[in-house]
Amino acid sequence: MSIQEPHDTDDFAATRELFEKLCPYVTFDVVLPGARLYLFKEGEPYCYLIRSGICKLHHGPDEILINTMYIPSVIGVGGVLAANTALFLQPQTTSEIATVTTQEIRQIIARFNLWELLSKHIYRVTNRFFMLSSYLNAPTAYEILRFQLLELMNEPLEFRESISAAQYIQQKTRLSRSSIMKILSQLKQGGFVKLDNGILKEICHLPLKY
Repeated sequence: MSIQEPHDTDDFAATRELFEKLCPYVTFDVVLPGARLYLFKEGEPYCYLIRSGICKLHHGPDEILINTMYIPSVIGVGGVLAANTALFLQPQTTSEIATVTTQEIRQIIARFNLWELLSKHIYRVTNRFFMLSSYLNAPTAYEILRFQLLELMNEPLEFRESISAAQYIQQKTRLSRSSIMKILSQLKQGGFVKLDNGILKEICHLPLKY
């Protein structure tokens, strides 16, 4: 199972086309769940092309879950991150991933003049991470939790059924478990969400403020 982009925007169409243009020049390997694929290894930036599977992007030092990668996905091609960010991909399911140095992938992009596709891809990724950052820095714990519940609802059913809402939110934020459990309990009691043994089943309505 893989996570598909929910909206087939022009920007994601560019990511898809960039991926397809690069595919013939890279080698895909089967990567098992739990492996860690760092965006920097021994000071060298790496690019990953994900063809299938569910992969998560983590912030290395504290292992905060940053994002679930849509399929197809290209990450690391920008090469603008500092080596000490220690970001890594971690497959949650058996995945097909190509590993290439950022320098090599840029040489392919230059050879076939794929700069326009690259710029549109980077624009989409930048917007996505700006949105994630904005919600993580929301003024209240409820607003942070609300966004994460909406994110969880968009995860594949197989993954959503395997993790409690509290655990998912705790992986992706710095909220305390007690705060998360308190808000989830209030939302459940108010009929805003349906939880079964902590598993998110349905979002009925989440007010912007609570």
